[in-house]
Amino acid sequence: MKVILTGGGTGGHLYPALAIADILKKEKQWDVHFVGTKRGLESTVVPESGYPLHTVWIAGLQRGRFVKNVLFPIKMAVSFLQACALLVKLKPGLVVGTGGYVSWPVLAASTFFKIPTAIQEQNQAPGLVTRIFASKVDHVYLSFELSKRFYKNKKNLKYTGNPTRDQLDEGTREQGRAHFNLNQDQPVLFIFGGSQGSKVINEAVLALLPDLMKDTNTQILWGTGPRWYETIASQITEYGPRIHAVPYIREMHLAYHASNLVLCRSGATTVAEITRLGIAAVYIPFQAAAGGHQEENARVLQETGAASMILESELKSSILKETLVDLIGNPGKREAMATLAHQQGQPRAGYMICDYLSELATQR
Repeated sequence: MKVILTGGGTGGHLYPALAIADILKKEKQWDVHFVGTKRGLESTVVPESGYPLHTVWIAGLQRGRFVKNVLFPIKMAVSFLQACALLVKLKPGLVVGTGGYVSWPVLAASTFFKIPTAIQEQNQAPGLVTRIFASKVDHVYLSFELSKRFYKNKKNLKYTGNPTRDQLDEGTREQGRAHFNLNQDQPVLFIFGGSQGSKVINEAVLALLPDLMKDTNTQILWGTGPRWYETIASQITEYGPRIHAVPYIREMHLAYHASNLVLCRSGATTVAEITRLGIAAVYIPFQAAAGGHQEENARVLQETGAASMILESELKSSILKETLVDLIGNPGKREAMATLAHQQGQPRAGYMICDYLSELATQR
């Protein structure tokens, strides 16, 4: 069986696709191909993961940039034709989309050719691509059971959870701390804002850093994002080995294992990874996320005691400091939060999706 996976632009769309791909390859021995773009995160991560990547020309709309959006209709048409040509060439038995603008032309082509097609939606409220194709595809895999209320046609909905890669389970706390040159005996606060970093989170942490270093014995592992690294690195030298800052973290499984507490955004994939491993977390949802996805993701965990949440509109150094100091200095509270988070994890999500894809393949 040959299957095409498409989705990317950001890790939130790409990493669920990679989790599905790994299981299909390991458990089913299927021939997995990806379709993405030359500029998205998938352009480097997919080849590094050992999968062939085919590209189309599509790019997302850019708010407030009229000139750059002039070519968008042409890119849509060309990328649709490119996707049609790829499907004719590869002859896949299944197509699976995980969101992002790059999945649009591939899903449009696969439904046009009546190839069995599925969508995996990471967020509670469906994204644009899912809204467009939900009624046209064979299966829609939901990360949240509550999401069913957003869909008119419920016959093709499957609640699976959001798939995460089994690689997350690899490693120990000792190995993670050794990899990042962290002390084995002090608590670790892991800060990151996605693959590109977060200006809001970085600035908030810099503002409270002197007090945080004075009032706690924490170490910090900080994924700054490439754009902010030089600025942050120049301002943390006085703290020596207590802060390990890097532009980008590829070994996320080791970073998670090294951590006692995470401060981050609340994208669906990040939430799925943290709950799978059971780590206490403070979420700062990305305010501009479409449909308020990130706030909804974090609120579900906050209301059950599985995480803390601070909205961008309420983010002040004093509030963030109080929250972090409380959790860093209270191991029992952290452990209780981590236990509740772990109870909401879905480590079998990818396997459920692959079983559904096997069923879909037999119905061809």
